[in-house]
Amino acid sequence: MTQIRVWTYEGTELAWLQERLGRTGAGPGHVVSELVPSGFEVYLRVFHRFEAPDGSGRTRRWRTWAEGAGIDFHAESSYYSLPGRNDAGSGALVWESEPGVLDGRSRGALARCLADATGEQDVYFAYNLAAVLWGEEEPLVRRARLAGLESVREEVAARVGSDGPEFWWPQDRSWVVTTDYDLMSTYVGCSDETARRILDDDELEVLPVTPRTRVDWYADRAPHVP
Repeated sequence: MTQIRVWTYEGTELAWLQERLGRTGAGPGHVVSELVPSGFEVYLRVFHRFEAPDGSGRTRRWRTWAEGAGIDFHAESSYYSLPGRNDAGSGALVWESEPGVLDGRSRGALARCLADATGEQDVYFAYNLAAVLWGEEEPLVRRARLAGLESVREEVAARVGSDGPEFWWPQDRSWVVTTDYDLMSTYVGCSDETARRILDDDELEVLPVTPRTRVDWYADRAPHVP
């Protein structure tokens, strides 16, 4: 019989965040408010960049892919709705984007956008579901300057893999970044000023969302699809 471990967040750095997560009302799928805490002026979706699997360094954006196929690109766009995801002959992926990992270029750009709002504060970098799956006894949290993001990722890779961090936020909680373990987009809660900075960055592919925006893989498909 499978034993499911449930841990408590009481007394941990993640307690405030977990208290402000959830959804109001029933509905299909999952929504932003289950990933990013309530109370922020603006919520954003940062789309993970697609990369060619041949090592060439070529990348592709969601908007380019969608519009080239004649389909809408919007806040609930799903990877499952993008055509030609697999090569018809070999079945190999034509473009790759790993769930749970915001690509390096986008990570760096997002950190730069958040720098002004962060200043000299420390930032918390937390691993939750990843810690469960890798057998940790409690959420794994590291505290460092924002510029130390990549160093934190390298430090914990042997314990929780190369995904994440799942959550990062500064001491004053003026913004939160969430990269869910199963999703191919990152979600941000922040101030209007910080949001404008992120939206204006050419390195990032971003759309505004609301706490009620669906985030699951079937977000823009019929609710009855399993």
